[in-house]
Amino acid sequence: MSKEFQLIDEVMPQAPPADHATLAAARARMLGAARRRHRPVWPKVGLAAVAVSAVIAGGFVAVPLLDRTSVQTAAMPQADAGAVLAAAADRLAAQPPGTGAWWRREMVQVARMKTATYTVEQRVSDVLWASRDRAVGYRTQRGPVSAKPHTPADEQAWKAAGSPDLCTGCQSGKTYFTPLKLTTKPVTELPTEPGALRAELLRANDREAPEAWLWGVSKWLLLDAESTPATRAALYRVLAGLLGVRVENDVTDIEGRTGVALTYGRQQIIIDRDSGNLLAIQEGDGSSAYVIGRMGWTHDPAPKESTFS
Repeated sequence: MSKEFQLIDEVMPQAPPADHATLAAARARMLGAARRRHRPVWPKVGLAAVAVSAVIAGGFVAVPLLDRTSVQTAAMPQADAGAVLAAAADRLAAQPPGTGAWWRREMVQVARMKTATYTVEQRVSDVLWASRDRAVGYRTQRGPVSAKPHTPADEQAWKAAGSPDLCTGCQSGKTYFTPLKLTTKPVTELPTEPGALRAELLRANDREAPEAWLWGVSKWLLLDAESTPATRAALYRVLAGLLGVRVENDVTDIEGRTGVALTYGRQQIIIDRDSGNLLAIQEGDGSSAYVIGRMGWTHDPAPKESTFS
């Protein structure tokens, strides 16, 4: 398996996040408010083929899991972005790691390409499987690429141009962030404390700036690895503390879902505020995105016709 790794190609340093004392105080206020507002709600959630990972019902969110159960979460008032992220990370860390022989991640890759007069949106579905025993490594299922004008105005401009082939230059899907030998431990055993996790990940870095390295590694761990909820939560905290990373509230992903975002240069990691689950990793200008439907352990076996990576 190749050791190469795709890292962010452009970095624009930004102002560092607020100091720890400010975030801790805001976080305490927010968690207190959330506890006072908490009441049990158990809505039923319908899962779509290219799923939305959270369904809003009466100010509360139920997160669809692979075993078709619902997780009760509390609504988060608008507040300091760092406190919102901290509360989301707390909820994610409290989720059980899950059971099953296979870890499955479902997502859609979206790319928007501009011509002289219109924009084309390409989509391709992507399902990644990983066996718990690692006997067969990673498996992927990638659907056919679909392409259409992005908006009704784009469709009119496309027709005026003679309705040319929309899939010229279509992409076949994402290039995976290939797993690196980051640690002698399995990815499911990575640290769940931010300081220890940062140190573990930096052990494999001998040439990149730590911020760019940690951002690139984190994208792989969030998108393509069966890391535990607690490790993912710790990863959010590591990224929030990096020089050049901004934490922003009320950020909308390419599908219109709103969350709290970690922003570095042009890239955004968007997180559901109520569950802490990953919503999307995208370019801030909306030109491309990896949109997460759902991920977790399942007892369903991986299809034999999957392609291997």
